[in-house]
Amino acid sequence: MIFVFFDKEINYKLIKTNFTGFPKMIKIKQKFSDEHVMDIDGAVHEEISKLSLPNLMGKRVAVTAGSRGIPNFMECCRAIGRELRARGAEPFVVPAMGSHGGGTAEGQIEVLASLSMTEESLEMPIAASMDTVVLGRSPEGVEVNCDVNAYGADYIVVCGRVKPHTDFRGPVESGLCKMMVVGLGKHRGAVSFHKTGGIFGMSERLQSSAKIFLEKTRVLFAMALIDNAYHQTKRIEAVMPEDVLVREPELLKEAAAAMPKIAFEDIDTLVVDQYGKEISGAGMDPNITGRFLFAPEKHMEGYPHTKKIAILRITEMSHGNAAGLGIADFVCRKFAQELDLGATYTNSLSSPLCMAKIPMVMNNDLDTIYAAASACGKTEIKDVRIVRIHNTLELDHIWVSENYLPEIEENPSLEIIAGPAEMEFGEDGNLIDLA
Repeated sequence: MIFVFFDKEINYKLIKTNFTGFPKMIKIKQKFSDEHVMDIDGAVHEEISKLSLPNLMGKRVAVTAGSRGIPNFMECCRAIGRELRARGAEPFVVPAMGSHGGGTAEGQIEVLASLSMTEESLEMPIAASMDTVVLGRSPEGVEVNCDVNAYGADYIVVCGRVKPHTDFRGPVESGLCKMMVVGLGKHRGAVSFHKTGGIFGMSERLQSSAKIFLEKTRVLFAMALIDNAYHQTKRIEAVMPEDVLVREPELLKEAAAAMPKIAFEDIDTLVVDQYGKEISGAGMDPNITGRFLFAPEKHMEGYPHTKKIAILRITEMSHGNAAGLGIADFVCRKFAQELDLGATYTNSLSSPLCMAKIPMVMNNDLDTIYAAASACGKTEIKDVRIVRIHNTLELDHIWVSENYLPEIEENPSLEIIAGPAEMEFGEDGNLIDLA
């Protein structure tokens, strides 16, 4: 589903008044801690060996798999499956991604495949369904659901990444509780959770709903993953079900501290090469851009103050789902042509934010970056402070305009790799170095 308008050449010419070029750009390296797990199979084996598990001989165990591009996630799920089989169990994988994949079982299998998670790679069968079992209602009124295949198994292993959420703040954000309540809740559970009470109090609702899930299902254990700033696996930790609500807030603090950041707070124009649902639930992580879905115009202390955001492409693994796009200001036509409004709206309508508004669509990369830069309130484009990133996961190398040079020279965690040099555009107006 897509507007015919996007299938045509956009019939306008962007007039660039007194435009003499963008400021030259400097490629820099941002240095972060690279502590990470070297042996995924070994780490999973070690963590599971610490647990006191029941006799699993002949038991069917559902292992959750979400829709994010989590480093080593397939390898972690596969290792869990191997460990369970070594104990006589019959593990299988259940897509746990709420309404993603267009809200269909087939779409969710396709999402897993795009993340290299197939029955062959996982060494386990995949059981996909959008049907759920209603477990009860939280004190706030959330209808707590569980995927029918997971509920019908003897046990469930909840596997997910713990990290700050894109939409709200609290002791529990994106992680194990969310994987249970929203992921395994499928479309019905995701809608109920997001629609009950709006954006405020989400962490509290998540915890109370997760408590019901844990009481009404047979969770064997949870496996939490934390990323480092280089999109590597920093930690893998097995958590018993009775400890999830206590341990997850502690893991969240560690995950927040390990996240990468853009070294500069004052940004006139942020150019994002790639937007993707496997990158972030919002397509680009507000914890990086500083522009949050719940307060798009507010400058959040401790985060970048970004005046205008321009996005150039949507990733193939997004399957056209651009839910969260409404926090951007400008997109390139190549982005707009890949939109699947059905997938975008299905995902967006399950959220109280519904940030699926389409930003201004520009002809090419040149026009997109120019439009964003010209809307920042600077008289001369040359004076605009521009930061360009590949996406919000990969921040070790970024490009910044030469007017950041004094700050770069004062910061020992930054290293100049190349430049200053002009941004190079092809005859079609698109960046030459854009992958």
